[in-house]
Amino acid sequence: MLDLQSIFKNKIFIFIISLCSIFYIFSYLILPFSTADTTFYALIGRGLLQDHMLPYQYVFDHKPFGIYVLYGVWDALTAQLPVGKFTVLALLSLAAFAAMARSIWHTRWLWVFAALALLGAPFELLAGNTETLLITTELAVLWLARKGILATIQPAPRILWLLAAGVMFGLTVNINYLEGICLFLPVCFLLLANTRPALNIILFAIGTCGGLAALFTPYFIQGHHALADYFALQHQFLHAYSGKLSKRIKAVLLLAAYLAVFSPILIKWFGQKSILKTAPTPDTTLLTLWFISSVPAALLSGHAFSHYSGLWFAPLSIMLVLLAQQKGTLPIGALAPACALTLFSGGQEIRANLALHQNLEKIDYAQIANMAAGQKVLNIRAHHAHFYMANLISADRYLFRDHIDIIFKKQAVQHYLDDLAQHPAFVMLPYAGCQTGAIEQPVCAVLQNHYQQVYAVRTVHKKTRHKIDASDLSFELYKLQN
Repeated sequence: MLDLQSIFKNKIFIFIISLCSIFYIFSYLILPFSTADTTFYALIGRGLLQDHMLPYQYVFDHKPFGIYVLYGVWDALTAQLPVGKFTVLALLSLAAFAAMARSIWHTRWLWVFAALALLGAPFELLAGNTETLLITTELAVLWLARKGILATIQPAPRILWLLAAGVMFGLTVNINYLEGICLFLPVCFLLLANTRPALNIILFAIGTCGGLAALFTPYFIQGHHALADYFALQHQFLHAYSGKLSKRIKAVLLLAAYLAVFSPILIKWFGQKSILKTAPTPDTTLLTLWFISSVPAALLSGHAFSHYSGLWFAPLSIMLVLLAQQKGTLPIGALAPACALTLFSGGQEIRANLALHQNLEKIDYAQIANMAAGQKVLNIRAHHAHFYMANLISADRYLFRDHIDIIFKKQAVQHYLDDLAQHPAFVMLPYAGCQTGAIEQPVCAVLQNHYQQVYAVRTVHKKTRHKIDASDLSFELYKLQN
């Protein structure tokens, strides 16, 4: 029976995999962005770093404060890099993940890195979304906490490592709150299942409070209920955004399908002697608990988005490599479903990336930036990525194309009319939005009477039963008439 180690000795197989991998990664590197979420985080980060406007005083999104700091800093550091910046960030994150995994579980660095980058194709890990960074920050917390637990001889290193783990958790849980769910079981295991559990918890808690205090210091300095407003806006949106029952059912079914694909690996992992029949090593238990804790995190939002499953796939990738390193433990057939899904998803991603590249080539962002010339632009259900690419200034706090509809629901049209009453210099809306019904007639009437079209572009996108396709970059730009 062929196992993975035997397959990896085949030079022709390695050559084909390497060639496909290069092409797959290259399809991401030619893009300024591959998922629109990253542009939104970087856009808010720009406002934070350049204009010193705290979230959500400029543009609103429901993610925590830390994510905008991270993406804003990365956007500033890579300002001279026109394409591939978020994929480079993802690759660096996965490289750090593989290095820490090697330190704890003695896995092969390249194997873990390849498993994440390639088998992670269904979860869009190379797009550079928050999950790609979150899995690395989660492992960093576990790595630091484990260092503290192992430092049993000298008290000073133990204290410093556990404080550092808490600080890291306090900072990085504000990249995505799901980190708290993913780390609940493994962190509890590290703190409670070793000597002096009370001291471990106290040190970790002090570090967490310190990390949170450091991150939110700008809000404390500003005062005037700034921090209360920050959490109030989050709560308001998340309450409206929470998935309905039908969406939650779809999310459960999607998760079940993914777990079924990777079930041969899970069966091998949970069925081996070191897991069930004998006392497992602490590091084995740590990895198992990390996986178990991460599975429900993928369901918390109630939306069937594949990138959430990257949270549990990260510990699973380490399980896969550990099994593969044991000769004869993992037959190649166990990976057949995962490989089939990877080939399908990878092909879909390559096609989508090439189509996105062609669409972006049609848009002259330099011309748009020159026309706007620093004046405010009101977005009415157009793609927000244009604001990032042309460095436009939003006239409304709610820039994301569907946020106003989510929050204001039936009052969304009135909200847009109130915005238009402020006479923004420019208005952006979907291509032919008034003709297709994507934009309501009262809004179109104001545009017809007071604005003139100065730019329009129609891009190729998939057909959808909805009036607006979330991946559609087509738009029209209108200028206020004098």
